[in-house]
Amino acid sequence: MTPLSAVPSPADEPTGITAQGLVSVDDDGAVDDWSAAHRPSTDPEALLLSALMWSNHPDGPTAETRRIAATVTAADFDTAAYASLYEVIAALVAADEQHDPASVTHALARAGSGGPAGDSLRHRLTGVATAGGHAAAAAHYADMVLSQAYRRSYRTVGEAIAQAADELPEEYLFDHMVERGRIQRALWNRLNTFRGER
Repeated sequence: MTPLSAVPSPADEPTGITAQGLVSVDDDGAVDDWSAAHRPSTDPEALLLSALMWSNHPDGPTAETRRIAATVTAADFDTAAYASLYEVIAALVAADEQHDPASVTHALARAGSGGPAGDSLRHRLTGVATAGGHAAAAAHYADMVLSQAYRRSYRTVGEAIAQAADELPEEYLFDHMVERGRIQRALWNRLNTFRGER
């Protein structure tokens, strides 16, 4: 993906996501407004993006930034807008270009982010740029993003196995489960390899 193809459609934005387990101090009910519950300064995905942008170096991406960009994928992000921003940053890193907030903003502008979808993405970029992610902690945030993605993948596997139980012929069920297990093992190995390279 190039930085010029990263503007998502409005349908990619989360709407009405329930923040399970989070309760307002003044209210006994759960917070159900995504924008009210979401704080970039406490979100590992936002902090990773922030740290990557602030790790920008005049001589080009650092070895640590390259390592993160080579390991973490946009699919590891749960928030579609953050995945889109990560793709822009990772593409800039891969192209050996500057990836500070202004450079990411410029890449979005070149991609045609002037419409409503772009407004949302630029708003999200502002929140990320001011989230307070420290460049020195980028690997730590990347570890959290990978860990959360690994854990979420088990929900996907569970749903796929449940669907297979209803729809696959019985002679394919075990092979289906084994294949899913291989995918999970690969994700686990990727996470541990990333941790071991520190």
